[in-house]
Amino acid sequence: MNKAKDRIRIFNSFEEAKETEIQDIIKQSPIDRLRHTVELILRVHQVSREDLKNRTATGKIRIITAG
Repeated sequence: MNKAKDRIRIFNSFEEAKETEIQDIIKQSPIDRLRHTVELILRVHQVSREDLKNRTATGKIRIITAG
């Protein structure tokens, strides 16, 4: 685990905080950024990696519309 991420940082402005956030993102490898994006998508849709492994391909496309 990255110890720098475990610390609370206090910035003098929102701009300084945003610049630091951008620099942290730039430092990440593309693979790590994709991994974090996938994890976020799974959390948003409340799906685990185990659920994905247990799914079977049906060959059909299911369109879900908002209620």
